[in-house]
Amino acid sequence: MEYVAPISSAVMAVVWIIYFQLFFIQYRHNSRPYLVIHHAQNENPDALCLLVNMGKQTVHVQCVQAILYTRTGEEKVITVTEYRRVSADDTDVHKVLRQGPLQPGGYLVLGSFRNIILGRRSEDAESDYLFEDITGMELRVALIHGPSSHPVGVRRSFGLNHQGGQAIYPANIHTEQMTRRRDRNEVRRWLEQELQPERQGRTESDNSDQSR
Repeated sequence: MEYVAPISSAVMAVVWIIYFQLFFIQYRHNSRPYLVIHHAQNENPDALCLLVNMGKQTVHVQCVQAILYTRTGEEKVITVTEYRRVSADDTDVHKVLRQGPLQPGGYLVLGSFRNIILGRRSEDAESDYLFEDITGMELRVALIHGPSSHPVGVRRSFGLNHQGGQAIYPANIHTEQMTRRRDRNEVRRWLEQELQPERQGRTESDNSDQSR
């Protein structure tokens, strides 16, 4: 009987360790961002492209970019947004800019795939390439996730087929989640390419003097 108490204490300690481990895993899972770049209406290039927030917390969309691959092997990086002037009378700036907070379970319409590829820098501007010139594209999104001081990102690749009717199809069924430590520098480069900051760095303190 003298061994019962120590054994019971050891068993209880193991149970609590397992409990806290499960709690920690569940906490990390719930606090981790998860977004989906969704292609509606199958292979139709005029289908809408949606950015869906499947995580438990709000994220802030900072930039959306498309990398276009042409027949000649050239790569074009374009910003997926409307460039028209936003006025104080616009009732939904979020939809106009395709940026800003995205609530859990919410989605952001990025436009049709055809419009994303051709670009819409103004209502009357023409692209310097044709839709038929594009053989593939990668959509990538840089976001700020509340609990993290580092930007995170998602990306998804698509291929285009122009034979026997135009079609666009995803490379696979997954949206890649760029949330790991090793992904931080790449997502940071997306933002720096988009925003062209005067100072660049890996952290908030690197070259980030705001005194001027």
